[in-house]
Amino acid sequence: MRAGAWPVLLVLVLALVSSRTAHADTVAPSQKAPRHRTCCAFASELPLHLGSAHVPLTFGIVTSARSIGEHSYSGDAAGHETNGLVYTRHGGFVDTGHTREYADATAHLAVRLRPLLAHGGVLRLGRRDAELRLHVLHRVPESDREATSVLLARRITFQIGIWVEITQHYGHAMMRGAEELFSAFTPEDLYSNLLGTALGGAAVTSPLPYDRAMDALLADAFASLDAMPAAETRRILTALAGRWWRSGVPWPSPAIPILRSFDIGPHVTPLLAPADVVAPAAPTALDVPEVDGAGAPLAELYRLEIVPDLRALPRFASTGSRIVNADDLPRLVAGVRASIEAGDEVRVGPHPVDDPGNGPLAHYVVGLRLLDLKASGGIAGQLEGASKGVGGGALVGVRGDTRGGDFALVRLDVNHTAARGLSPGFSLFKSDALFFCRDRDDGRLRAPLVSLLGPCDGGEWLGLGGSVGEALHDGRTGRTALRPVSLYGVLDLAGNGQSPSYDGVRLLLRGGGAVEHVWTQLEGPTTIPRAGGNALILLRTPDRTLEAYGGAGYRLDPTTPRDAAFESNLSLRWYFLLGGNRSSGLADGIDPWGVGSLGLEGGYSFWTRPLHSYPELGAPFVSAEHSATWQLLVTATLGFEGLTF
Repeated sequence: MRAGAWPVLLVLVLALVSSRTAHADTVAPSQKAPRHRTCCAFASELPLHLGSAHVPLTFGIVTSARSIGEHSYSGDAAGHETNGLVYTRHGGFVDTGHTREYADATAHLAVRLRPLLAHGGVLRLGRRDAELRLHVLHRVPESDREATSVLLARRITFQIGIWVEITQHYGHAMMRGAEELFSAFTPEDLYSNLLGTALGGAAVTSPLPYDRAMDALLADAFASLDAMPAAETRRILTALAGRWWRSGVPWPSPAIPILRSFDIGPHVTPLLAPADVVAPAAPTALDVPEVDGAGAPLAELYRLEIVPDLRALPRFASTGSRIVNADDLPRLVAGVRASIEAGDEVRVGPHPVDDPGNGPLAHYVVGLRLLDLKASGGIAGQLEGASKGVGGGALVGVRGDTRGGDFALVRLDVNHTAARGLSPGFSLFKSDALFFCRDRDDGRLRAPLVSLLGPCDGGEWLGLGGSVGEALHDGRTGRTALRPVSLYGVLDLAGNGQSPSYDGVRLLLRGGGAVEHVWTQLEGPTTIPRAGGNALILLRTPDRTLEAYGGAGYRLDPTTPRDAAFESNLSLRWYFLLGGNRSSGLADGIDPWGVGSLGLEGGYSFWTRPLHSYPELGAPFVSAEHSATWQLLVTATLGFEGLTF
């Protein structure tokens, strides 16, 4: 027995010795197949990219033995669990999501194996980027079936886990554009999986209900392995940045991991942090079951067949393996190791994010932003009247400024003018332009917005724009205006949709229409169709520090052409980073907590029927009583970059 192995093994032996047939309940493994759990990339506070779009989120993926919550085999109670990375002095990093998933898979397979061990047969094990078939070749005496089913389930489940790690290297993805090359054979995976098979095997034969048995076994295992508090795990993980993983590299880049573990047994030894990070401790090795209770080789009892799905794993065809069995796994793991050490994984991984510009600011200006704030103040007036002070602000739940187009999701406005009083506004969704996406690999056309979920070919000319669910109300006059829907076709004159150049240069022509509804005390309710078009231009300096934006358009009521409007808008903006702590990640080593801007904005509009006015090009202070309105505003924006979940 390896040094340091006795604490965990003692827990498992005692559980097995005292075990009786499992009591089935609503979450017992005999009831239904286990659910999958997604956790965790080996890193601390990963930034996120969707396609080419930067997202101002980081994911905190550290937990503790005290905070993991109650185990839940059934997905109905999944909210009880809080999975993440836990550092243990004797077992290194443990991914509790992996441990729990492989525990449940082991328990479920053990239950399914028992009848087959009586007469032999074939068991289909579901799909993991392949068809998995288990052939039970020999019968087992009734007195040995329960113990043998557990040992066999532990062994086979661990082998399936090895296959899963292999598929991650060859392009497994739950979401297009998020291939999991970053997760293949990271330091915690195989050890966490094998620990889970041991715990699941003990829990399925416990006299306790399965979930409660897992709670007790997890607690005992973490105590034996000497689990660290979350703060200490976070410190250790941070200290290993640059040695075991690369900080600041956005998910799902294959460049995140540095260190990998290819230890597939029969004795799996954990990777412990170096002595300059954590005081040395004896590693607790875990064994892959090799023989049954009588000492007979388990490998002779079964044959595991894996038929890869080459549509899901097109790169796997390069291995020349059409059908994989358990004996092939060491050869395939060696091939993955050689490929990773040669740097092939980064070259064949998800398409890299193109250079967004020069300097750190460019990385943050273009992308997605949560809780985007804007404040405006200045003067507005009519050509025939005096100007007066105006002011207001806006809050956008999610703002997108990407190569696939722009959008604002859930926007709230509150503005004030002397003529209209306090005027709140709301928009569920609004966009100048969203472009279609042609997949870089297979050429398939994907709809706008979906393009954020994967890499796209550049050079798009056509897109869509419009809005859903807009409304505003004038506090002084009681006027209410609604725009349920508007839709525009978009022609990108530069032909650079989905291209890096779109970050800095945009020239768009839009044409389409809308349905508007206005209620006033003078006219009552009036429904107005609108048709028209506009031209929009945006220019940014290479470092994205300065931005110029302009637009002009004409719209009318086709049923009453004299009910028409001309609108124009021009703004100049200066962007800057807030915070800017040094980081070893992207964006020239800058890690800000926010991005701010200051700007100067002017606009002019003319409405033949002012009561019907509804701004389209971003001029918030249009008069509802005078035909012509001009405004000159100073604006400020703030978007947060330090949101951690």
